[in-house]
Amino acid sequence: MIRAWTALVCVLGLSAPALAQTEIERDFETFVHWFTGSWDNEIQTFNENFEGIPEEHRHDRIHMEYRAVRGSGFPGVLFVIKNFGADGVRGDLNYVSVHHFFPHIERQAIAHEFWFSKNGDWSHLAENPDAAAALTADDIRFNRQCTMYWTRKAAQFEGTTDPNACITGEGNAQRIVDATGLLSRSNLWRRDLVSDKDGNRVSGHDTFERFRKARYYGCSGRYRDEAGEWVMYDGVKVHNQGDFVWLGGESLGIQLRQII
Repeated sequence: MIRAWTALVCVLGLSAPALAQTEIERDFETFVHWFTGSWDNEIQTFNENFEGIPEEHRHDRIHMEYRAVRGSGFPGVLFVIKNFGADGVRGDLNYVSVHHFFPHIERQAIAHEFWFSKNGDWSHLAENPDAAAALTADDIRFNRQCTMYWTRKAAQFEGTTDPNACITGEGNAQRIVDATGLLSRSNLWRRDLVSDKDGNRVSGHDTFERFRKARYYGCSGRYRDEAGEWVMYDGVKVHNQGDFVWLGGESLGIQLRQII
């Protein structure tokens, strides 16, 4: 009888940690999994140009690579984000940003903080994103009132700042930022509307920036060069959100825009 009771206690003890995880903590792991990877809004910018939308209403082309980093000095996850411009990942790296996400138990939401370096920028993380794991409060600054909060709604997450809470600058330079986002397995939409203290729009589009998850493919094939000879290519890495690679000098290339 004693041996049976001991075994039962051990089984209950082992199962307790799994029961302790809250719903928002489980949602957080899904959020991190969906957010991780590469994102590109090339399809949106291509369509805006094709449809003849006035240039002042078009979005800029952006390619982003999200890398999740965990450390002991902060809860949750840091995302080290590489931001590329009009030429996508084949072009120059514009800048590196760092965002902090963690389950906010009291609000039952995922908190999203925008971190800035006290020492300048995050360019040193471009080659080694994992170095962000060593960051402490002494390395960063952020506006707590500008925190976004994400909650799961069916098959997507919806995020927003608290209304009129994110205020930057002082005096006539004071700005109010209202940030909104949507995240699913394959889509990331975001919009930042910036107004002055009188409510006049300073920057931001009414429409969202619409990013698609960029999935990479290995391409192989052959083509005839100018001399009529067959040239083989193999293992060319290209993603399906408008990525472009040259195969034959500047006369032949491959571009993928959308694969269904």
